[in-house]
Amino acid sequence: MLKIEDVEGIGPLYGPEADGPGPAVAILHGSEGPGAGWSHRFAAILAAHGMRALPLAYGTGDVWGAGEIREVDIAALVEQGARLRGHPSITTLDLFGWSRGGELAMHMAAVAGAELPFRRVAAHAPADHCVPAFDIARMRRGEPRPEATADAGRAWVWAGQDDRLVPGRPIEIERFPRPVFLSVGAADEVWDHRMTLRLADRLATAGNPADLFVVEGQGHAYDFGVEPELWRRLLAFFRAP
Repeated sequence: MLKIEDVEGIGPLYGPEADGPGPAVAILHGSEGPGAGWSHRFAAILAAHGMRALPLAYGTGDVWGAGEIREVDIAALVEQGARLRGHPSITTLDLFGWSRGGELAMHMAAVAGAELPFRRVAAHAPADHCVPAFDIARMRRGEPRPEATADAGRAWVWAGQDDRLVPGRPIEIERFPRPVFLSVGAADEVWDHRMTLRLADRLATAGNPADLFVVEGQGHAYDFGVEPELWRRLLAFFRAP
């Protein structure tokens, strides 16, 4: 059985029905938006395995569809993580981002570095550079993504750190000193899987090799026959001391 508790000002905290504190994971959704339900599905999976999990919402959108990702204040999400870490039912707090949420998790780790309130960071199919704002109307018209140039619309902002969030700038994940998990499908049809490999290369060069899970023939979302192995790997990563 699962238990869901509303954490005021942050969101729903999923967890096992049993009492007592335990490890938790904050989840960052992709460009499908906070209302699509994927991050809540992930939270329920983690809770079913005895962990606590809370989907963090950013950008816009509702249950009817995705919205824009434009000038999202990353510092506010880091502050929510710091507040969540102090919750009485949480012993350790990690971070998992999916797709654009994976890119966001990489930005949070790279910019905050050792000050990040999350102990470990995992990302599935992240970009390795700062991607421009997500324009849902443009996508629905079938137009290509805008080029990642300095004058493109910004997806992310962080007061005092905006120079690190210019579209096209590489994500300096090597600045993050703690454990990182990266996963991707080698046949990803949404983001080039080589971006994940480049992030892993940067971490390895910095002496902090990632726990890397790459599956040949898999796309942006793994098939149901492969996805359980991803969760097995993620659970082992989050449960490590």
